[in-house]
Amino acid sequence: MERLLEKSLDDQYAIERERKAVEDVLNKRLIWAFMPLGIAMAVAALYLDISTRIAIPVLVELQETVTVPGQRAAYDVFSLNAGAFARIVPAALIAGALSSWLAVWAGTYYRRDFIVPMYVLIAVAYGAVVTALLGLLIPLNMLVIDLMGAPITDAEIPRSSELSLFGRDLTAISPFSYVITGMERAMWAAAGFVVIALAGVRLSGGLDSAKGMIRSVVINTVFAVIVFGLLHSGSLGIHQYLFDRFVQPPSKSILGYQAEGNSGLPGRTPLDSE
Repeated sequence: MERLLEKSLDDQYAIERERKAVEDVLNKRLIWAFMPLGIAMAVAALYLDISTRIAIPVLVELQETVTVPGQRAAYDVFSLNAGAFARIVPAALIAGALSSWLAVWAGTYYRRDFIVPMYVLIAVAYGAVVTALLGLLIPLNMLVIDLMGAPITDAEIPRSSELSLFGRDLTAISPFSYVITGMERAMWAAAGFVVIALAGVRLSGGLDSAKGMIRSVVINTVFAVIVFGLLHSGSLGIHQYLFDRFVQPPSKSILGYQAEGNSGLPGRTPLDSE
């Protein structure tokens, strides 16, 4: 009887160990399958943030013409210069890759007994981590391109001086400000990240094999290119809709500084609430 009990326990242990090994493999495949979309969403968030920051002076000037309290003046977006954006994009590439890896790792750290909460946790973790990393890496990226002698000019992006709001002087408040002002964008980006990435996994037939993982990575890479392509090179209506969705009227602090002759608050955006 005792031997039968020991054998039963050994069998259960072996089954549990095999299950854990299978889950570890699936989790690693999920990390790679999700990464292209994680990078794409971080790049899209950076793109919208640049559009927001260079719009600050115009929004402040036009705010005087707004007659309805709480409304923002109309603003027409435009596609950013590809060469200039390419010099800033490393911050988003690094932030997106690290955020998607950490988010999937955190979401799958415990067993897959509850699938829906697992993906919710992945989305929340991605939104929080990508916001924090962008707040830290954007100022570093701006500092690097300045030191390399390749700063962004007005000929490339109008009102490029507003990009200094990223914190080229690495002011201590810049990363914290970005975390506060960029969180709403990040949460929507996180939701899109999980939903689109899961669609890619489903279309690939799942992650039960290495070939399935490769197909998922390829499909999600195509989705990632489409996401950024629609934002940068597609209809400006998409860019305009996202801008209008997330950008709020300039805060009283920005309007006050503008009235005093200041260019703006370092690290602040029109996303700040009044």
